[in-house]
Parts: sequence; C-alpha cells; structure tokens
Amino acid sequence: MNQTNYPFEDKIEVTFRDIDAMGFVNNAVFFTYFETVRIKYVFRIFEQSDILDLEFPLILVEAGCTYHSPALLGETVAVGVGLSRFGNKSFDLLYRIEGEDGRLIATGKTIQVMYDYGTQSAFPIPEAIKTRVQAFQGTWQALYENE
Repeated sequence: MNQTNYPFEDKIEVTFRDIDAMGFVNNAVFFTYFETVRIKYVFRIFEQSDILDLEFPLILVEAGCTYHSPALLGETVAVGVGLSRFGNKSFDLLYRIEGEDGRLIATGKTIQVMYDYGTQSAFPIPEAIKTRVQAFQGTWQALYENE
C-alpha cells in the first residue's frame, strides 16, 4: 500500500512558512495539510467520472486534530486520508500524518456534508458517490479513529 496504510496518501515538504517560533510546524498548518490531501483524494477518486463535471457541493462542518510529535523544517511528511463513515447526508474523513522515519505526527478527522448552497440545505449523498469511494478504497477501515 503506502506509508500510512490509508487509501490515499500524498507527501508534503515542510517549508519555512509552516514553522512557528518554537521551530515546529504550527498547529494550524496541519489543517492545511489535511485540506491539500482531501482535495487530491476527491479528484483522484472521481478523475474518470462525470461527477466532477457537475457541481460537487460540500461544506466542512467539523475539523479536529490530535498532535503526537512535532514535524520539522525540511522533512517530508506522508499525509494519508480515508473515508471512514457514510451517513445519510454527511461523511467522515480520517487523516494520518507520519514523519520520514515512520513516527506518528498527527491524526485528524473532518466531517463533510452534502450541501445545496442555493437552498442552504443539506441533501442525501448520491449513491454514485458512495459507489466510487467504495470501489477506490476497497475494504479499508481505520484501526483507530484517533490513534
């Protein structure tokens, strides 16, 4: 599979702008790492589909991160993401960030809702989306929600 054992993974180099006064990646930057990989994950799943030709209306309703060890300037971190739960109108994505040496740096979770911005209301997740995700991820399941 890949370093994080999550269905989708990308590598991100820690740059100077990511660092705080203590010399570590600032806590807020981890949410940017999650967002970067989340967008790539969605595009990878639907790259051979007409679903992305349509509007893909999502709204992020919750985001959390648990920090396990610092990430450092110049290191390349592996950021994994996988969809762990489908609800009727919402779904959960889990994230895992590991250092080059395999140490656990952070885990996270976001909750997304299918959302019609015109009517300002949530709507059920289309079956076509569920089918594509399940085909991409196979039988993957996270071992722990917050490792």
